[in-house]
Amino acid sequence: PIMEAAVTLIRVKARFVRRNTLLMNALYLMASTFILGASGFLFWIIIAKSYDSASVGLATTLLSVSSLVSLLGLAGFDTTFVRFLPASTRKNDYINTGLMVTLLMTISLAVLLAFVLPLFMPSLSMLTSPWAFLSFLFFTVATSLNTLTNAVFLAFKHAWYILVINGIFSAAKIILPLLVIQGDAMTIFTLAGLAQLLGLALSIYWMQKKFNYVLSPKIHADTLKIVRRFSLSIYISNNLSLLPPTLLPLIVLHLIGAKEAAYYYMAFTIANILYTIVFASMQSVLAEGSHNRPALKTHIVSAAKLITAMLVPAILIVILMGNTMLGLFGQEYAKGAGQLLYLLAMGALPVACYAALTTIFKVIKLPATVIYMNGVSAAIVIALSCLWVPTAGLQAVGWAWLISNTAACFIGVIVLVNKKGGQ
Repeated sequence: PIMEAAVTLIRVKARFVRRNTLLMNALYLMASTFILGASGFLFWIIIAKSYDSASVGLATTLLSVSSLVSLLGLAGFDTTFVRFLPASTRKNDYINTGLMVTLLMTISLAVLLAFVLPLFMPSLSMLTSPWAFLSFLFFTVATSLNTLTNAVFLAFKHAWYILVINGIFSAAKIILPLLVIQGDAMTIFTLAGLAQLLGLALSIYWMQKKFNYVLSPKIHADTLKIVRRFSLSIYISNNLSLLPPTLLPLIVLHLIGAKEAAYYYMAFTIANILYTIVFASMQSVLAEGSHNRPALKTHIVSAAKLITAMLVPAILIVILMGNTMLGLFGQEYAKGAGQLLYLLAMGALPVACYAALTTIFKVIKLPATVIYMNGVSAAIVIALSCLWVPTAGLQAVGWAWLISNTAACFIGVIVLVNKKGGQ
């Protein structure tokens, strides 16, 4: 009887989990981002063993810049898709408009930065080569469009496909550096870009098969009018949130060198696995809240329980085993980035609070507050890093990260309390 009762309870719980789209999509996103993080971890272990640390540092900086451009090129459509696509009767028009705007924006920004960066940072003079320039442009566009297609699957509450696509993408990312074991920073960048291209191709294929999506190179002006105000606000806030993770490796590269930039990137790669637990849960909350806003509080509470159950043990593991993880890249990485990793791991708690608050403000349509929070956070982390890194080294970035995210949480809590008090 006891065993039967236990089996029955497990079945009931499993049925509840399967029917809970918030929980299932959050788990799919977590699994997906964990696979991406783990594959990125393995990718950089292989790269660090095959390439010198200076080349790795330049490649990570170039990938950070490419990531910034790809996300800036989204023009806020990744969040807009999740927020507005579920209720739209013209889903194909929305998707095609978003893809075309993203394509044009990303190309423009990539061309601009590819010309400007070598003028101010001679270490990135590789971009003056025609082959390097075209590679940077092509793979940055692929990354941007791949990110946007993930938002389509999330908007339809089919995060399972994101998991499958990222699994295949991740396998390719691990295999490619095993096949090409020599080269320079641009070689490393191209290997990462090829994996992104495969992910994009799979996404388009499954969108056509599962959602009857029809690709059309057309921008529908009327759909832009509907979402332009929300998209503009989200675009500004997203850009501000992207500044720290993109500019920090550039700051480190400029102030203390390419090797330290590589150390920073590896520490952030490990810490980012913790952050994905938070962001995956909150992306699921955004999707659910967009479908059913009155249930937002319930979704936030459910996500908070899930985050607490997974994040706290994960932080402890990173704190206890951080040096061992970094040592997989090489002992120089463990020695150079150990303290930074501990600080970034502790920063996961204010990041969780920060992400929850910004998700609430997006659902209740207070994007101005998100802009303010992101702006304050970006200004603090960049300013403190510029001031402290030359004398304190990499750990200064960790302290700046902790302080900036805590400050953003403080602002968000004040706004939320005042809003409730005014109701």
